[in-house]
Amino acid sequence: MIIDGVTKSIEGNLVLEDVSFELKPGEITALIGRNGVGKTTLFSIIAGMYIADAGQVAIDGYDLRKYPALKKNIFFLEDNMNYFNSYSVKAVVKIYKNVYATFDEAFFDMLMERFELPKKARVMSFSKGRKALFFMILAFSLDVRYLLLDEPMDGLDVIVKKQLLQFILETVADRNTSVLIASHRLDELEMVADRVLVLKGSKLELDYYLETLRDAALKIQVAFKAKHIPDFVKQESELLQRNGRIYTLLVTENVDDFVAQIKAEEPILYQEMAITIEDVFTIRLADDKIDYYEI
Repeated sequence: MIIDGVTKSIEGNLVLEDVSFELKPGEITALIGRNGVGKTTLFSIIAGMYIADAGQVAIDGYDLRKYPALKKNIFFLEDNMNYFNSYSVKAVVKIYKNVYATFDEAFFDMLMERFELPKKARVMSFSKGRKALFFMILAFSLDVRYLLLDEPMDGLDVIVKKQLLQFILETVADRNTSVLIASHRLDELEMVADRVLVLKGSKLELDYYLETLRDAALKIQVAFKAKHIPDFVKQESELLQRNGRIYTLLVTENVDDFVAQIKAEEPILYQEMAITIEDVFTIRLADDKIDYYEI
C-alpha cells in the first residue's frame, strides 16, 4: 500500500500535509505523535472513511477512491467500538463474515477459547479490557492484508497484553499482514514495531526502522570529572535526560568520532544503552527540551 501526498483540512484547520509512506507486507509500523496531531484522521483516510483533499491511497497501484472494492483488504479497528454494545458476539461475527469473505471462523473460535472469552454474550457485558480483546481477535480473524489499529490495547491487564503482543508478532509473521498501530504506550510499541512513523504538526517528521537507527546511532550515559560539559557534547548530541551530573545522550552522526572524544575526557561514567521509541519521542516531539544545567 502506498500513501502518497495525503493532505487533509478539517473545518479550515490543516490536519495532514503531504504525508507519504509505504506499508509493506509482514511489517508492524508504529505511528506516534502528540494527541490531536492527526493519527486517527490518517487512519480514516487510509480506510476510506474520509476523503483526502489531495494525494491518494493505493493498493497494487490502484487508487482506493476509484476502486472502492479494494477496501476489503483493509480493516480499521477504531479506539471506540461502542456502536456494537447492544449486539451479541454472534451478531457481530455474522456482520463481518458477510463483509469480509476472508473471515477465518476457525481461527476466531480458537482465539476466543485461547483468551477465555465467551461466544454466547453481548458486547456490552464485556469489561473495557475484554471488549478491546474481543475486537482485536475479530480484527486478526478477518485475515485482511492491512490492519489499522488505533489504541487497540487500552484497558487490557498486563498479563493479557503481553500474551496479545506475542500473538500479534506470531500472526503478522505467519500471515504476512501489514499492521499500522498507534498507541500512547510507547513501551507496548517497542515490543512489536519494526518501523516508526513520527507525525509532528501536520507533517510526517520521521520514518525509520528501529534496527537501522540502532545500527547508526548510539545512546549513552556519561558523567564527567569536571562540572563543565565539553562543547562538542552540546553540539554533536541530543540530551535525553539529566540526573544530577549524569547525562543521557543520543548521538546520530559521526558516532565513532564522538565516542573517541568522550573517552579522551576520561569520564567517571560511560555506559552504552539500547535506543527506544520513547527516546525518539523525547527528541522529536517533547514540548520542553532538557537543559544542560552544569552543577
